[in-house]
Amino acid sequence: MTEPVRLIKRYANRKLYDTGSGELTSMRRIAELVRDGVEIRVVDHDTGQDMTSEVLVGILGNSMHTGTIEGDKSLLMSLIRAPEDLLAAMLADEQRTEELRSMGERVRVLSATIDALLNQMDQGRGGEETAPARPTKSRAAKAAPARKSTGRSRSPRS
Repeated sequence: MTEPVRLIKRYANRKLYDTGSGELTSMRRIAELVRDGVEIRVVDHDTGQDMTSEVLVGILGNSMHTGTIEGDKSLLMSLIRAPEDLLAAMLADEQRTEELRSMGERVRVLSATIDALLNQMDQGRGGEETAPARPTKSRAAKAAPARKSTGRSRSPRS
């Protein structure tokens, strides 16, 4: 069962109140909630206006500032210049992920079918364990001509 959306109220003095925990919270704590997979919604206490995007952008900006990785700036600039490109890439990625899931399911079904067929074949044989095949002579032994025995025994060389 999924958790309901966690409501955070933002007051005029920019304080944030987490209605789920019943206490004031911080941007850092909201970032932890988001990383933990909790859906949040931030609303202005006085107007009821949704401020979730503004708060998330602030969290993203703070996290980028504290630990900048090479390429972060270019990613952010690309996002600002063409946000639809990111959305298109995310959609394509989601479609590929769904295709892989579907393919994985088909492989599981095929594997189960093969297992069932193999079990039926084993039962058709009466469920008897078959004796292992007798070893055959190697190719080299087959290809080498048989020596005639002269009656003398040869001692192995050391």
